[in-house]
Amino acid sequence: MKLNHKEDKHQLRNQLLQQRKSLSKSQQKQKSKQIALHLAHSSLFNNATNIAFYLSVNSEANPESVKTHSTSNKQFYLPVLADDEKQGLLFAPLNDDSQFKNNKFSIPEPVCAPNELIQGDQLDLVLMPLLGFDKKGNRLGMGGGFYDRCFAFKNISNVEKPVLVGFAYDCQEVDTLKAEDWDVGLDFVVTESGVRSF
Repeated sequence: MKLNHKEDKHQLRNQLLQQRKSLSKSQQKQKSKQIALHLAHSSLFNNATNIAFYLSVNSEANPESVKTHSTSNKQFYLPVLADDEKQGLLFAPLNDDSQFKNNKFSIPEPVCAPNELIQGDQLDLVLMPLLGFDKKGNRLGMGGGFYDRCFAFKNISNVEKPVLVGFAYDCQEVDTLKAEDWDVGLDFVVTESGVRSF
């Protein structure tokens, strides 16, 4: 998909959202399982202990089946909106008896005590939702900037962790995305075609 740099991001988001929604429910399910399988066979996943993923909404590639490939030494987390907007997100541990409540965007979040929440820099691997990505690892999200604020420290320090992985369908790749100063790029993307590094 060829894009003009000046193309309005709002228009681009709508275009990519429609493209994602054009996949049937069964295609979304099948591709999501394929993506999860590629990830599960990667050293990225096998070397990680604390792993964050997300609950898919609005036709996003669904990473939930990644849990079925895990061993007992892995702890999974889900993002929750931080009270401090500058922080963006915190992460809640997920276990068999986790209870959920909807956040202001109607996305379910685990209910847990504040002292159970961890910050992004305590994770090994983060699976990130997205609308689009390009060959340089630039990511286009929904525009809220929550992940960018949470992982802004990756832009100013040479830390390796957490490893940020876009979890997406092949059809979400675009030629070029214009990165803003505050955008935090992906380290890898995993699609139904496999794992790719940037």
